Parts: sequence; C-alpha cells; structure tokens
Amino acid sequence: MSVSRAESQYGRRRSNTAQSVFRNPPPPLKYGDTKVLTLWTHDTSPNVILNQAYWPGVAEGDLIKVTPANSEEQFGFLFVVGSNEDSSTIPQRQISAPKSVADRFGIRTSGEVTVTKASGISVYALNLLTCEQVEKKRHQVDYVEFTFQDQYLGRNDMWRLEEQLVGQCIHVDQEISFLGSAAAKVASIYIGGEEVSSGYVSTATKAIYRSLSARVTIFIQVCRELWEFANDGERYNEKIVHSFLPELFSRWREAGTNHTKWTTQKDLSEMTKTGVGTRTFYKVITDLEVIHDWQSTLVSLKDSFWAFQRDILLTHHYHRSHQSYGFHQEEVRLVGQLSFAHEGPLLEALNMALNPSETHYIDRSLSLTGSSTIVITPGTGYYRVSKELLRLTTTRMLDQGFGLDLVSLAKPPLHRSPIFSFRGVEPEVFKTEKMLRY
Repeated sequence: MSVSRAESQYGRRRSNTAQSVFRNPPPPLKYGDTKVLTLWTHDTSPNVILNQAYWPGVAEGDLIKVTPANSEEQFGFLFVVGSNEDSSTIPQRQISAPKSVADRFGIRTSGEVTVTKASGISVYALNLLTCEQVEKKRHQVDYVEFTFQDQYLGRNDMWRLEEQLVGQCIHVDQEISFLGSAAAKVASIYIGGEEVSSGYVSTATKAIYRSLSARVTIFIQVCRELWEFANDGERYNEKIVHSFLPELFSRWREAGTNHTKWTTQKDLSEMTKTGVGTRTFYKVITDLEVIHDWQSTLVSLKDSFWAFQRDILLTHHYHRSHQSYGFHQEEVRLVGQLSFAHEGPLLEALNMALNPSETHYIDRSLSLTGSSTIVITPGTGYYRVSKELLRLTTTRMLDQGFGLDLVSLAKPPLHRSPIFSFRGVEPEVFKTEKMLRY
C-alpha cells in the first residue's frame, strides 16, 4: 500500500513547515462580538492595552467597549486598539487599563470584564461610508467640556490640546496631559444631545473650555429701588446679601473654583446743594482677593448697604474735611437723593472694568485664564445712555471679547432686556440740506 508524502509509515501526518509558519490569519471580528477577559491595572501609561493574543481577530484601530462582567447596565468606557507591539509590555495579562479609569467605572483589579466590538449599523453603503466609519460616527463626541485652573491657556494651547485628542477615546473625569503636565480635566461628554460617560474624539468634535481660575468683577448698582420691597416682601438689598450672592458662592465652592474677585458698589447721586447735577460714587469691597469663606465679606457688604446713604447723602463727611481747616460745623442734613436704576452709570462702570484688560499682553498673570463681569441691579434692565458712549463701549467689548452677565432682581419685564435708550442727534449736514430745501 502506497503512503502519501504527507503521511508517515506509522500513519501520522507529517508536519508541513511552511503551513505551520504561515498560518491563515483569523477572520476579523464582527460588530457585536464579545469576550470575557480579566482586567488588570497599571500606572505607567494613560492608554488601555489589549493583548491581542487572547482575542484573535481583533485588529489595530478597532473601537472596543469595556463593561463590567455580569452587569445589566451598559455603563463602560471605549478605547481604540493600539499596535500589537504595545501588548508585549503585558505578556501575561489579557487587558490592562489605567488605575484611574478602573476606579472611575467601578472595575476592580483582576476582575472580569466584557469587551465588545462596539455594535453599530450593519449597512455598508450608508452615505458612502464603510461600516466601521458608520460605527465610529455613532460614538463620535459632539461636544466635550474641559475644566482647568491655576494656569493660563491661550487659544493656541486650546487648539493644540484638542488636535492631540483626535482619534482617541476619552471618558468623564479623565486628566488630559499636554506638554508633559496635566492641562485639563474632562467634565462632561455629549453625543446626540445626551450626556454620556465615554466617546470617540474626531475632527468634528467641538471643545468647550471652562476656567476655574478667572478674574471676576462684580458690580452692585446702588440706586433708589435697592431699598424698596419686592413682590415676595423682601427688600432688594436683602436679596443680594441673603439669596443671590450666597447661592453664587456656594456653587463656586462646589465646583472647586479659584477665582480672583473684585466687588464694587456704584451709585449715581443727584446732588442739589453744591450745584453739581450728578456725582458717581464707587466703593471697593474686595480687591483682587481669592476668598474661600465669604461669610465675613457678606457681613461687611451688608454693613456698607446700611451706611451708604448716611455717608453719601448727609453732609457730615464734608464737615470732617472742613474741621481740619477750622470751618464751623453746620447742622447735618440731606444734600441730595439717589438716582433711579435706569439712570445708573452702567456704561461708565463697564469701561472702567475694560481698562485693566485692554493691555492684557503686558505682565500677564500665568495663573488666571479669562475674565467675567457681573452687574447686579434691582432694575429691569432698561437704561438711558449716551449714544456716543454706547458705541464706544460696544466697540471695546467686541474687540476684547468681553462678556457681561446682567443680573436683574426685579420682575421680568414684557420687553427684552437689557435695552438702552438714547437721544439721537440730527447730523448737521442733513439739517442744513433740509433747511435749504424748504
């Protein structure tokens, strides 16, 4: 009986050297394929490393979702499979993730996880995209929100940080490193209008940066309405001290902010004794301070409210200056009255806040990013202003990218606010032509 070349005389099949070395590669994974692996943690790399030898068919660039095993909720994180050379660092491990990622998603070391090739649409010719492209687009992040503090990030740094993350997967509470140091932290991720825990960053992803250490200027408009009662029976000055500011500071404390504050009271008073039409008074409460306990500041602010009318409208502060020159002290009496909210110097205060940031490139603080201005008023947002000053203020705010938050304590009006009213002056050229015409 003849024996084939592939079989030996003992009936055993001969080993084909070429066949044993050049084996057929395993078929690629299909969308939705899963496997249970044991996850370990490491602190040396921020990337998730998958040992491809334990899951044949996985390829570089595949989008994989990791969820805790035996978990009904599909709460997990995504990652992109790296090159096979990365798995050489963990020859005895099946999959390894950074310890921060495992702690964030409640996965313990040496615990079992379910890895899934993220399932998606199984239509190959949808908008001329491949199935893999459709799948990555399904998990593509629309908006990602970053938070950072105690550092300065310019537009150039923000753009480079965003470009660095293209083609990677991110998750909530992830520390993003840039130029060898921690630059930002992922606060939230949105896909299709819904907040998710993880996603894939592409070139179409929009980044939102939130600075936790900015320069914040707070203006409080002191006017006649500040001592009036609101519809709920509370005075407007009490709303500022007891309601708005404590709630604002508590939210800053919860967010872990480190803002530098500048709080100022401003008032426009109508003086009748000295013959001057109006006078504007400013009082600084806090100046360039980083305050974590605002209780003492709120107490001093409340005391300044009580003493404001006495210090401004009574004449004893003039008498104090006259006593040094030997003038006779007159009887203390009122010298004017506070103006209404719509007559307040809003644009003048904004221009005063714009002056320090006009030369922002000179002696820049490398621990602050961004500036914000908050104006608290008991009015409805209606102001009578100068037309020339309004144009100047608008130009300066647009040039500097200056933002304003106007907080109105009054009942919302029926019109949009803020609204500015000014008196238009007829140009002399048209006025002359009109007179000559008639």
